Amino acid sequence: MLSRITRKYRIGVLAILSLFLLAIPHSAAAQAGKAEDGQKVFEANCVKCHGPEGSGDTAIGKAVGAKDLRAAEALKLTDAQITTQITEGKNNMPPFGDALTKGQIADLVAYVRALGKKGAAKKTK
Repeated sequence: MLSRITRKYRIGVLAILSLFLLAIPHSAAAQAGKAEDGQKVFEANCVKCHGPEGSGDTAIGKAVGAKDLRAAEALKLTDAQITTQITEGKNNMPPFGDALTKGQIADLVAYVRALGKKGAAKKTK
């Protein structure tokens, strides 16, 4: 009788653990942004200051001191730091936390990362 209860208990624990482990990749994937979607968000909200390639060399960007998103300074930021800057703003950059969804911000972070990779690739050529 005891082995039967123990066996049922183990099966129940394994079932719960399996469900938990299966849910982890889905929640992580939901947090990861898509650079393709982020490009659309970037074009609608960021190009005025950061320019189409993220260089920050537009007239407005120069006037407000927009950062080059491809520069080493930007590349060393974590995704969490970039998310915070987009959400809360920093220096002359306005906050976008109320204007963009968390998903849009995650997509934007992915796109900023892609800009950094493009910029690094151009420098090595």
